Parts: sequence; structure tokens; C-alpha cells
Amino acid sequence: MQIILHNDDTLHGFESGQAFVEEVLGAALHGMGEKLTRIEVWVSDENGPKGGPENKKCTMEAHPRGRKPVGVVAHGSDIPVAVRAAAKKLVRVLEKDLAPNHKK
Repeated sequence: MQIILHNDDTLHGFESGQAFVEEVLGAALHGMGEKLTRIEVWVSDENGPKGGPENKKCTMEAHPRGRKPVGVVAHGSDIPVAVRAAAKKLVRVLEKDLAPNHKK
């Protein structure tokens, strides 16, 4: 499984976030990784320099083998909070989507 991180130009200091995102997703997916071809992760700051609560956004799109991609969005006070929240949402969606009785 490949994990691709896309950074917003307004974010500074998260350029090295690939390792963090891989760690969070690896821990959250608990062996589901072999059922996925890739996960794309977009992180952004919705308010830019203006700041504000819950203004960091993380979007994740997982590509299960032989199925349509599924995506989630989460917001947080900082990027790590948003990434963790999105990973939790993604796991719930994938558990449902990859269930044996779920239609493709």
C-alpha cells in the first residue's frame, strides 16, 4: 500500500509529515493495508494566516483493491489532530466497505 501526502502551500513545518501520516495510518488500519492499493492524504489550513479554531483540514481517500475509492474529511486545531481524526473516520468507513457482505 502506498501513502501519498499532499501539502497545502500555506502550511509550513509539515513538509516532513510523511512519516507521521504513515505511522498514524499504520497503527489505525490494523492489517487492512493489504486490501488497499493506496491512500492519498491532503492537509491544509483553511484560514491561512488568519488562524482560528478547527481550521486545519485533513482529507483522506483510500483505494481498496477492486472497489471504488472512499474518502473522509476531518478538521482539528492542528494538523496532527486532524490527521488522527481523519484516520479514525477512514477506518470506520473501510470496515464497513470491506465487510464480506457489503456490495462492491
